Amino acid sequence: MIAVVGSGITGLTAAWAFNKFTDVFLYEKHPEIGMVAFGAKQMIHGKEVEFDIPFRTIKRDYYPTLFQVYDKASIQTKVVDYSFRVDSSDEAVFGFFSKNLFGFHIGIPTADVFLSAKGRTIFSDLLKFYANAKSDWQNENPRITILDFLKKYQYSHSFIYEFLLPTFALVNTCKTETVAQYPAETIIGYHSRGYSYTPQETAKFGTRDIVTRMTKGIDELHLNSKIQQIYKKGSKSIIQFEQEEKEFDHVILSTQANQAKHLLGKGFEKEKEILDEFRYEASDVVLHTDSSYFKNPNVSLVFNIREGYDKPEVTLDLGRIIPELQGKTVYQTWNPHKLPSEQDTLKLAKFERPVMDERTRLAIERISSLHANPDCKLWLCGSYSLYGIPLLEAGAKSALLVVSKILNQSIDSIIQT
Repeated sequence: MIAVVGSGITGLTAAWAFNKFTDVFLYEKHPEIGMVAFGAKQMIHGKEVEFDIPFRTIKRDYYPTLFQVYDKASIQTKVVDYSFRVDSSDEAVFGFFSKNLFGFHIGIPTADVFLSAKGRTIFSDLLKFYANAKSDWQNENPRITILDFLKKYQYSHSFIYEFLLPTFALVNTCKTETVAQYPAETIIGYHSRGYSYTPQETAKFGTRDIVTRMTKGIDELHLNSKIQQIYKKGSKSIIQFEQEEKEFDHVILSTQANQAKHLLGKGFEKEKEILDEFRYEASDVVLHTDSSYFKNPNVSLVFNIREGYDKPEVTLDLGRIIPELQGKTVYQTWNPHKLPSEQDTLKLAKFERPVMDERTRLAIERISSLHANPDCKLWLCGSYSLYGIPLLEAGAKSALLVVSKILNQSIDSIIQT
């Protein structure tokens, strides 16, 4: 028997894939599937609308594995307007419009790019980064940090601190100074496709549709599972619940590393030691109706970089991308520099995201060694367990790698079955 613990995108992908070949038990500690557990439902114009928190968008060239899964699971996506602007100390310094012209999606720099000296500098450095960063990095120490790389190749202060690091602080949901210490490889790899434009997409019928389709046919889906611990007994992995124990041939642990380590008991000392190497940073995401957070109706996303704050405040105008809102003003803000009033707040959620550094890289190598053991019965997977970004892609891919090893089949054949 096979158990999957955790039902974020990693656990959902693992359970969906296994369910094509064998029975699978999917366990989630929350009363909802993990991928929708933090969402919010609101009545808008007399109709219930479910908001994804955080709002998830994906791009076909950056999320190839996830799109393969979605396409096979008949999850439809739609293009959304992700035009954005970057404000530094309340001055617009950079931005891009997302446009659909005759069926072709293109990115067009906003006027801010050309009207300010900072904007022109950032745009020039961005073109340089797309053109040269990959080849420059190949001549470097592979462990060089992104900040050291940018400084060595003389990128401007504005490009570093008012564009690249803040935007990746959003992508990775962490502090700007934390991104600065990321291995250059991960961020350059993210941009390795060069200066090409593909639009952001989101699930056409919401995250609830993703969850419904990926759990279809899974008979053993257990919410509020109350797992006490997972321990080893002979060649089996035992999951201990409040009232009983169950024995499994394989357990796929797809929760965050800092949560997974607390579930492990006797026989899994090495796994606990490895999981302890992963660090996380917390962030707030608030769903609200306070229009003071969003002063430009021409874009969908605004970055605010302000002195004294270690993360950019990023606000998304949901009214521009969710038709069901019918003009209703609703925003989602990551890393709010101030919280909206109680009357404007619809929901406040807290998230943790893994930090990536040299310590992480070594821990990931140790996970790979564990998984290479033919007697492996406990599998560690999640966005933390692959050396790269974006996180949703890493989560889905890590799940399929584990399924591939257990079933001894290629990822492509597993997806296409």
